[in-house]
Order: sequence, then structure tokens, then C-alpha cells
Amino acid sequence: MVLSACGGGDVLDTPVPPEGVWMKGDLHLHSDHSSDALDNPMTAIIGQAEDRGMDYFVVTDHDNHVDGQLTTWDDPAYRSDRMVLLYGAEWTTAKGHANFFAPTRYDHGALYALREGEGVAIAQEADRQGAHFSANHPLNGDPWEYGFDIGLDSLEVWNALFRFPGDNRQVLALWDQLLATGRRLPGRGGSDCHHQQGIEPLGLNVGTPTTWVYAASRSPDAVVAALDAGRASVSYAPDAERIALWADVDRDGRYETLMGDNVAVAPGTPVDFRIDIEGFRALGTYTVTVIKNGAVLQRFRLPLSAPLTFTDTPAADGRSYYRVEVEGNTPDAETLPAQLVGFYGRFIGLTNPIYFGFDRP
Repeated sequence: MVLSACGGGDVLDTPVPPEGVWMKGDLHLHSDHSSDALDNPMTAIIGQAEDRGMDYFVVTDHDNHVDGQLTTWDDPAYRSDRMVLLYGAEWTTAKGHANFFAPTRYDHGALYALREGEGVAIAQEADRQGAHFSANHPLNGDPWEYGFDIGLDSLEVWNALFRFPGDNRQVLALWDQLLATGRRLPGRGGSDCHHQQGIEPLGLNVGTPTTWVYAASRSPDAVVAALDAGRASVSYAPDAERIALWADVDRDGRYETLMGDNVAVAPGTPVDFRIDIEGFRALGTYTVTVIKNGAVLQRFRLPLSAPLTFTDTPAADGRSYYRVEVEGNTPDAETLPAQLVGFYGRFIGLTNPIYFGFDRP
């Protein structure tokens, strides 16, 4: 279902996107090929991901206990007829952790060998190999110390439950600071799932959170390309609402600009925006916050009876970006033990930004 609050300009019932398909997956989790996840067998997590309807998937095992020589990819259980699988690993260093994602096998050992060097060299090697380079939980647990101006392809802005084991609100504030410098830095999520036993998998499990990508096709190359472009949003669970942000720059009623896109020259005139909430629950409670350049531009409290749109004018002589956060009740959390409910933080989902003028020198 699509939601709106009218905001100027005629709108169509459905945005007109570039050709593609929405795909959901998890971009950070571990199998029994990680020494701290020995009770998380590959067969179990592949089965969990398939049961939860994932469209793409990647297992990002730690590399430090095997000196960068990964065993994950050769596990015969690392296969699926229902999901697009990526190649990846968690680059686990004393100065922070990062994930690499690639559509085909890459030389992870070459990246591991650079762990004591400068961050720029790692980014350059990842780029040479066609691997997506993404910093993990930059403020939580193992803070990122390589710097953020080294050529990262994305940032994990939502790790595990929204308020546990770290408070992801702090990472969102960091993300806004980085975006304000003119960096088009996509945000993504990752469950960081490690275990299938005890109380932990009740909340810290596959798809908590889930990252949606708008891919040109159901293929590994298209998934990684969508991540590169920031055509992605994050939801708290695989069956949670999917959030999307669109813009109609010429106000002809066709919402052809999607989150992750950049309008190289800001028009200096009003632009219509539209927020879609796929899976909107009629009896749900929602607070939808539009963030412009790190500050709250507008806030909607739902339900509303009209489609959710707003109009704003990006600065013609500078940079502007817009992104969306959605808060409300989270039914998945309400089925869990009471001590876990608060860890969800009533946070449903977020979008990547739409950018204006970010190609300016």
C-alpha cells in the first residue's frame, strides 16, 4: 500500500521507476566458519534466510582467525536455488571492521594483507577487484579508525537491533555529518547474526535488520550495483514495511528520481517528493520524519487518508540531500520477551538520500 499527505503538484497512483526489482537481504552475518559463531552452521542460516523470504544473501565470516584465507565460499552448504548469493567476508582488524561484497570470487587475501596500512590503499585494492567496501558498526564495539574519506562504498548505519548492542541513532548522526561534507555515502544495514542457540537469536537473527535494494535484475552484479548506487532502504525485519523515497524534479507527476540518485544541478525551483510505505498497516502507528541536510524538515504522524508527499526547494547554489526515517510500533518485537522489546526502539525503517548538486566541485 502507498501512503501520502498531499504536498503540491498532481501525482500518479504509482511512481514511474527505472526498470528493476526490489530485493531484500542481509549484509552482515556469520556462520560456523567464524570462530565466534560455531553454533551457527551454514545449513541453518541458509535455511533461515530462505524461510524469511530473502532474495539475496551473503555470509561475511571473520577473516582474522584464518589469516585471510577464507573457507566460507568452499562450503558445499553455501548455495541456494531461491536466493542470489554474493561473495563476502568481514575484514576484522585492530582498527575496525569492514565487509566486502562482490558478485564473483575475489582475492580476499590481498585485502587482508593490507590491514596494517593506510585506508586509501585498501579502498584502491577493493576497487581494483570490483569489491564493494563497507565499514561496519563504525561507533559500536570495534570503532572505525581508518577514516571516512578513504573511498568507502557504503556505511553500516544500522547494525543488529536498533538500540542493542549499540544505539544506531548515534551512527545516523555520524552519517549525516559525513553527508554534509558532500560525500554520497550509501547507508545499509546488517544483522551481525552469530548464534542459533539461547535467547540471542530471538532478536539478533537473520534479517534484523533487512536491507532492500532496487536492482536492475535478479543477479549478483545488479545487487552490488544497487548497493554502490545507494538505491536501498533498511527495515527492522524481513516482513516489516519497506520505505522508498522518490522525487519528481520537473513536477510532471512522474516520480522518476529514486533514493541514491543525484540531480547534478539543483533546479532552484520546488521539487515534489513522495514517500512509499509498502506493507503499511491500517491500524499501525507511524511517525514519518523527513530529514534535509541533517535537520528535520517535516514530520508526519499517521494514519492519514491521502498519499504522503511534500514539496521543497533544494538550494540552487549548493548541495542538498533528503532522507526519511519511519518510527512506530514493531509487531515482531511485541512477540518477544519483555526485556527485548525496548531494543527495537520503535524504529521501522529508513531510506538512503536523494541528492541535489552533489557533483559540484
